[in-house]
Amino acid sequence: MKKVLIIIVALCLLASGVWLGLATASKSTLASWFEARKADGWLVSHDPIEVKGFPLSLNATIPNLELADLEAGWLWSGPAILIDQAFLPAGDISVTWPSAHVFATPEARYDIASALFQSNLKLEPTRNLAMSGAATQLRDLTLQRPNDAAWQASLDAATITFTRLENEDQTYDLKATIEGLSLPQGLRTRLDPAGVMPAIFDQSALDATLTFDRPWDLGALEQARPQFMAIQINEASAVWGDIVLRASGEVTVDAQGIPEGDLALRAENWRAMLDMALRARVISQDLYQMLDGGLGFLAQLAGQLENLDIILRFSRGTVFAGPIPIGPAPRLILR
Repeated sequence: MKKVLIIIVALCLLASGVWLGLATASKSTLASWFEARKADGWLVSHDPIEVKGFPLSLNATIPNLELADLEAGWLWSGPAILIDQAFLPAGDISVTWPSAHVFATPEARYDIASALFQSNLKLEPTRNLAMSGAATQLRDLTLQRPNDAAWQASLDAATITFTRLENEDQTYDLKATIEGLSLPQGLRTRLDPAGVMPAIFDQSALDATLTFDRPWDLGALEQARPQFMAIQINEASAVWGDIVLRASGEVTVDAQGIPEGDLALRAENWRAMLDMALRARVISQDLYQMLDGGLGFLAQLAGQLENLDIILRFSRGTVFAGPIPIGPAPRLILR
């Protein structure tokens, strides 16, 4: 019995030593990464890092963290971020974001609050922490511009997954579902001045396959974001009252971010959408009249006056709705 107790004590001491060594290494790795970002010109500020979770995990807390990549033009700050890593399987990491934090760009600052904001990541330590999968869950999230009390967006719940395809390095499946999305009041008023539409979108969903010019790994955060090469939308949908929008299609994207390809669009109650686009100043009065006449003719040919099935064609930097040019194509660049 005495020998058994000695063995148990020895194993406990060994486990404690291993955990302490890993905890020290984890804290040192995080600190070194932050110092390297400072050397790259980032703004980095945080209180002393704490690591807990003995004996089965490493739970790092980074209090009062502020990160800013001045070259890319973004800033994030929050009271604390929690990074939990289990010993097995290696590379499985959970990130819990604070219930209130700030994200800012040169254009605007956003205060973010949520009841749940958590990301679970599957990383490959031997491949510069290349991401093979990620899942983010959100609940009761609000987005507020602090200098504009009327600008507040919110959602009840959202689930977003990002999964690398098997035997592929740069292609990922993106799936997202959003429930209870509410737009900022100012935008809702422009879209729906009579207030006849519901305050929230019933549901929005996206199922897409994205190909980038390189993998999403640690370099995507440290250096520059991977850029689109191809986008395949298997299904995208949004429902707002009696307005339903569905889309599918595929485009390639050149080095300047200009898409080329076709997008099949189904719009139920399409004239209401067109009216909203005019009120929101997305389109001019002249373009509105051209689209109303042209799309109305196409809908009449199909025998469905309120519903419209049309192909959006992206070609040589221009977007066409059927045969009608409706404006320049967007540049799909990730900052």
